[in-house]
Amino acid sequence: MTIAVAVVICDGRVLVGRRRGNAADAPGRDEFPGGKLEAGESPELAAARECLEESGVAVIVGPRIDLTLATSSRGPIEIHFHRASPVDAGVLPRPPFAWLPIGDLARCHFPSANTDVVGRLLAGGHAGLPSAEGVTADPSPHGSRDGNGRSAAGHGACHGPRRGS
Repeated sequence: MTIAVAVVICDGRVLVGRRRGNAADAPGRDEFPGGKLEAGESPELAAARECLEESGVAVIVGPRIDLTLATSSRGPIEIHFHRASPVDAGVLPRPPFAWLPIGDLARCHFPSANTDVVGRLLAGGHAGLPSAEGVTADPSPHGSRDGNGRSAAGHGACHGPRRGS
């Protein structure tokens, strides 16, 4: 099984949620938004779709920043972590997701498959990660996109008021 994860970074903050206490895997652990790829879907598009579905935050997904092999209750999994930026930095994420200062990741309890990504974020914020210029799951009902396949509603620039910190 392949999993795609969006590591959404904006203004020195990262989007983090908490898994339900009764989740089959990593119950009660912190997590970045992500989930299983659908048939024919790229990891980038899956990361954008899952982020929008789980948190309500539309994102521009950029390059893969890590690839981790792990084991879940359903067997082996391949996890693609992608750098992402919000389309609109003013959108409040839906619970259980919230914007956390990157330094607060040290107090979070992520599954072991996230260790390398969390460590890189803590070591240098997001300076060592490539920027997010890529694909988005478009929240508009008409799928409006610019010439680069991005939502015409925005280009992932991290701007606007800080909310949900």
